[in-house]
Amino acid sequence: MPGKRAGLWAFTGVLLFLAGCHTIPLRNEPLARFDKDAGYRYQNTPCGKGNSDSLLVVLTFSGGGTRAAALSYGVLEKLRDTTIVWEGQERTLLDEVDVISSVSGGSLPAAYYGLFGDEIFEDFPDKVLYHSIQDGLIRRVLSPFNWPKLASPFYGRTDMLADDFSRRIFKEKTFADLQAKSERPFIVLNATDTELGTRFDFTQRQFDLLYSDLSAYPVGHAVAASAAFPGLLTPVTLRNYPKGDDFVKPAWIGEELARERAGHPRHRAALQAESYLGEDRPWVYLCDGGVSDNLGLLPVLQLLHGTFPGDNFQASLKNEAVRKMVVITVNAKREKKPPLDPKGKVLGLFQVLGVATSAPLSNLTDSELVIMRSYVRQQEERQRFKRRLTELYGAEAVAKNFPELAGPDVDHHFIEVDFDRVGDEAERESLNDIPTAFKLKREQVDALRKAAGEILDAHPEFQECLVETR
Repeated sequence: MPGKRAGLWAFTGVLLFLAGCHTIPLRNEPLARFDKDAGYRYQNTPCGKGNSDSLLVVLTFSGGGTRAAALSYGVLEKLRDTTIVWEGQERTLLDEVDVISSVSGGSLPAAYYGLFGDEIFEDFPDKVLYHSIQDGLIRRVLSPFNWPKLASPFYGRTDMLADDFSRRIFKEKTFADLQAKSERPFIVLNATDTELGTRFDFTQRQFDLLYSDLSAYPVGHAVAASAAFPGLLTPVTLRNYPKGDDFVKPAWIGEELARERAGHPRHRAALQAESYLGEDRPWVYLCDGGVSDNLGLLPVLQLLHGTFPGDNFQASLKNEAVRKMVVITVNAKREKKPPLDPKGKVLGLFQVLGVATSAPLSNLTDSELVIMRSYVRQQEERQRFKRRLTELYGAEAVAKNFPELAGPDVDHHFIEVDFDRVGDEAERESLNDIPTAFKLKREQVDALRKAAGEILDAHPEFQECLVETR
């Protein structure tokens, strides 16, 4: 018996050794050839059925585990059930969604809707919202059959989660499948570059800098990277390939660096982009997108303020056809925080990590919301000023003497979906009590779905938008 036991342990040791040497998770593939116009980009996702260029609708889904996924899903349900009349055609507000930007838990419904469209309303709750992703990962980590994989220095817990997402939820679909739909919405899944501490999005524009082909990359792996909370999950690793002779560096990077505007947002973006072009970063490590932007709102702000000159999404905002822009931000943050320790005991590691991560994220979130609100107010004031000048002097005189007012007049609506807007105090408290986890009770999920629709209905900007589209 002792001999058999020793033999078993020896065999296990051999397996672990071999796994440690040879278990390599899926990596991103290099480009066969560089083409600045090919791949998964906004310009390659044209308007689909029921979608028009004149109404631009952008959704941003925040982090927050299944809580964020359920709240975001509830918003999709509400938009599906909201009928509008635009350009003389009856359609749903969901049909008009052009872009969904997401992080962490919000990336699950964003990616699923991008791939499968209305199928999300048939099977997403059972497959994701009512399913304990958390317990499933724990079972796989504790299973001896997976220990050889986890013994590898190249394979981590997030790789295991990514494999599960890809197989069980996203049916092994890649970004080529997203592009093959050839219709909006354009899905922007956001992670964080661990070394830079900055946003990293799964678009071909970003992958160009790695000389990598996004089309071959599984969507489930991108969602896992977006949700890889530091400490609990391991970073996702991407290969940054040497640039081929056909690679063309985006002109705006060199132009901006030459201007030497230290501290300017566009200059910082240029420095970050430039960091991928050298030979000193052969690997890129990605963690939870919420570390750099927990709302998914940052790419919208960057594009509105021209951080990436010549970007096609930004160009669409300058499109003469655009008459209305609606941004709906789903913010699943918890306002209610339990006391650290009422007895004054020394704080544990997880308590300290919770404070160290949540406080900066909360401050960044508040700053983003302030900037977005300010942008909308500025656009409203610009339009009022332009209309008044036109009444006084005529359109021709205004165009000649006020070139800064040139361009289309676009109505802007910014709609925030968060628990602060729940009128009933008891319901608001109950929603805030729902934990940030990938495991919720069915009744908690259903409460979040219901709350999303009610918050939208009660929002004055949403109601104003409906009046203008009916």
